[in-house]
Amino acid sequence: KSTVLQEARVFHAAPIVPARCVPILTQVLYLIHQGEKLTTNEATDLFFAVTKLFQSDNVTLRRMVYLVVKELSTIAEDVIVITAAVMKDLNSTKSAMYKANSVRVLCDVTDSSMLAQIERYIVQAITDKDSYVASAALVSAVHLMEKGNKDIVRRWGTQVQEALKNRVVMIQF
Repeated sequence: KSTVLQEARVFHAAPIVPARCVPILTQVLYLIHQGEKLTTNEATDLFFAVTKLFQSDNVTLRRMVYLVVKELSTIAEDVIVITAAVMKDLNSTKSAMYKANSVRVLCDVTDSSMLAQIERYIVQAITDKDSYVASAALVSAVHLMEKGNKDIVRRWGTQVQEALKNRVVMIQF
């Protein structure tokens, strides 16, 4: 654990080198899934180091960043500050993968008090033309309901019905 946390200092390096960062992110995920406990301080420091990697446009690195941010969001403090970077990806037209992952992470890091502020973005994602984004938004809505946000999610009924009319099986399921 300490070795991986030491290696994570590379996230602060000026030119981000995806080939060095991706294996470290993989090790972080491995540690977390093996049940290794990170202290709140360790998780918070690592979380903010990982968020610096949003500056890279490397698709593989971005995918790993989303996975690690999602896992660390349950342990670290002040994770709501990631919202700006995630919203940037959600509003971008670069990639459906960016949008879908940003919806997932946004729903994970947002607490009930902030949900009203991001509601518009989630509704837009539910009705997105790309089935990958719409599916991610629908699943995220289900997770939000499980967190006790039933009233807010129920307001999206019209958009959910519209999305379910899509012929793509991934959304209908």
